[in-house]
Amino acid sequence: MTFGAQYYRPPFPGRECWDRDLANMADLGFNTVKLWAVWNWIEPERDRLDFSDLDELCGIAERRGLSVVINTIPEGAPPWVLPGNEDALYRTGRGEVIPFGGPPNLPSAGWPGLCMDKPEAADLVAGFVEAVAARYLTARSVVALDVWNEPHLEPMFDYRGELLCYCEHSRAAFRGWLQAKYGDLESLNAAWFRRLSDWSEVEPPPRFGTWADMLDWRLFWIENLARHLRIRTEAARRGAPGTTIQTHVAYSATLGNKLAGGLANELGDEFSLAREVDVFGLSSFPKWLHGKGHPFTHLAHNEVVAEASRGRRFYQVELQGGGGKAGFLGGEVPTGRDVRIWNYNTTVAGGKGVLYWQYAPEPAGLESPGFGLTAYDGGNTERSREAGACARELSDPRLDAAARVPAVNSIYLSRKSQVLSFCAERREDLYAGSVAGIYRAAYEAGIPVRFVHEDYLEHLASEGVRTLFVPMALCLDDAERAALRAFAEAGGLLVGEAATGMYDAGGVLDPDSRALSELFGVRHLELEALPDWGFTRASGDGISFGGAQYRRVVEPGPGTEVTARFPDGRPAVTACALGSGRAVYVATFAALAFHLRGDRASRDFLAGFLDPAGYPQVRRLAVLPGEEPGPGPASPASAAAPGAPAAPAAFVPNAVVRLLEAPEDWVLVAVNHREGPARIEADFDPALAREASVSLTVPGGSGIVRYVRKAGRE
Repeated sequence: MTFGAQYYRPPFPGRECWDRDLANMADLGFNTVKLWAVWNWIEPERDRLDFSDLDELCGIAERRGLSVVINTIPEGAPPWVLPGNEDALYRTGRGEVIPFGGPPNLPSAGWPGLCMDKPEAADLVAGFVEAVAARYLTARSVVALDVWNEPHLEPMFDYRGELLCYCEHSRAAFRGWLQAKYGDLESLNAAWFRRLSDWSEVEPPPRFGTWADMLDWRLFWIENLARHLRIRTEAARRGAPGTTIQTHVAYSATLGNKLAGGLANELGDEFSLAREVDVFGLSSFPKWLHGKGHPFTHLAHNEVVAEASRGRRFYQVELQGGGGKAGFLGGEVPTGRDVRIWNYNTTVAGGKGVLYWQYAPEPAGLESPGFGLTAYDGGNTERSREAGACARELSDPRLDAAARVPAVNSIYLSRKSQVLSFCAERREDLYAGSVAGIYRAAYEAGIPVRFVHEDYLEHLASEGVRTLFVPMALCLDDAERAALRAFAEAGGLLVGEAATGMYDAGGVLDPDSRALSELFGVRHLELEALPDWGFTRASGDGISFGGAQYRRVVEPGPGTEVTARFPDGRPAVTACALGSGRAVYVATFAALAFHLRGDRASRDFLAGFLDPAGYPQVRRLAVLPGEEPGPGPASPASAAAPGAPAAPAAFVPNAVVRLLEAPEDWVLVAVNHREGPARIEADFDPALAREASVSLTVPGGSGIVRYVRKAGRE
């Protein structure tokens, strides 16, 4: 397991603190320190590289028994790279050129660096990464190179209202991508509804309005950033063959810090980036950026990014160590309880440790005096002591060797659908809210769930998925529809929502509504906006739930039954057999409605599709409920009128349990977000575990790891 902190970001902390601080890290039980290698600090003049700071820190780390992760930062570009490369400065859609400067997190400036779509600029970046890698190839303390700190389209965190990058090199790269995708200009014209006569006339969209070109522009950038990461990883491997290469995203772009998405805006797609490295990670600042429900949101980010890792080693590469900063005034400081919950959130998700951002408070700039795990004078705090306690508690070789067991309940993630929701007036929040809604329903019901991404649909059968909930899948291509149907026909339960497959992969309306007929056995009649884009209610056969944004008016086909209706009698839920499985259609956005309103009836409706046991190895799993805060809307009947939104229910914290597998053991990991204790009961298949039944009591605000020996093992 990896435990420690980000420490050095030049020029801070000063040399006088280094030995003292690294000694304290070792005393706390940490085993790793992360150091920034900033380009303009190391190479202030071309070909004059100064590694003296990092050399000394690596030596101290070795003496103190600490491993080192070096994080290369070419985004802090030296001034000498600019002459002759002015055409590689980032450019907004409105023509603004973004000059070098100092952002809040880079004291030595040079941000945002050069756009790597200019080959010469990419070569300069690769040369720096390779030089750092080569320098530390034989350093005994250096165990990994993190080649990109929070990969995304670099200026976007400061330019969220803009579109980037429109430099001449990015525009040329986009044309090349389009030529590879469409083959000829005639096919592009057909897809974009244009009458262009030459490839030189093709330009990225400067504004929102036509979906097809914006969809391609965003999908291009997602692939383009993965290419930029590949350039860095290849450079690091040239410089240090055999060294572990990693990167870490700023957050799950699928969800976004506030559960409002970030995939198509900042473009740091965890599912495309993770494939390029050996080890993948996540940054999280829960108490600063995740809101009041930060234990839940932080858990969700860990689970999505863990899924994106696809079996690669995954860990929390940055975790909030002190008060976050929003401008001049500081943010809320985490408690020891927060630190413990966040550590167990990562562990539950299968993560292999935590590095804090950062060890010492930031001494200057907009981030000062934030983020420090320790006190201003270097002394320990409640946070650092709890971080050390978690490091000692979780540093078990069995846990380090354990892999996530795929849950049988899954939530489908559609990159195309999320990007399309961005193209439609930047409404990623609707898609991300739908994903968060079904995940929250499982969380509050205490049911294990995982994510399945469109890139890995072919693994549904081999990974044992039994239920696949498909939230707001606006875009489905032919292959996806076929894969979803095959999943149900093989015995799975497929659940879709109002606009499933309403558009094709190019963002064009499917006039035949093939997804409805092929998957759910219904025929499209009409799509209706709800009053004031609000809520509606549906009920039937003992179920009640809310819906948001739209309802789809459908006509059931032969063999399709209606299991719930809207107040006007229209079908709200239908079900039909598909092969040996079943397909259920919900004719509104129920998961989004639950995300926005949080009523218990909708939670029970959504969770009712999921298998409470959660895993093939488990026959029964129960997270025993405690007192739920606040009255909340007790039932749909409490609404003032059909379609009127109910007051948001209080967020219901819960305990969460996940199953991992080690060579000799099944590993139950639980984290309890409640104030009081929770009890977890699990009954294993007796053919698989030596203990058929396990009962755990998890204190409030804490976690637990329980090893259950596999059957047949000594």
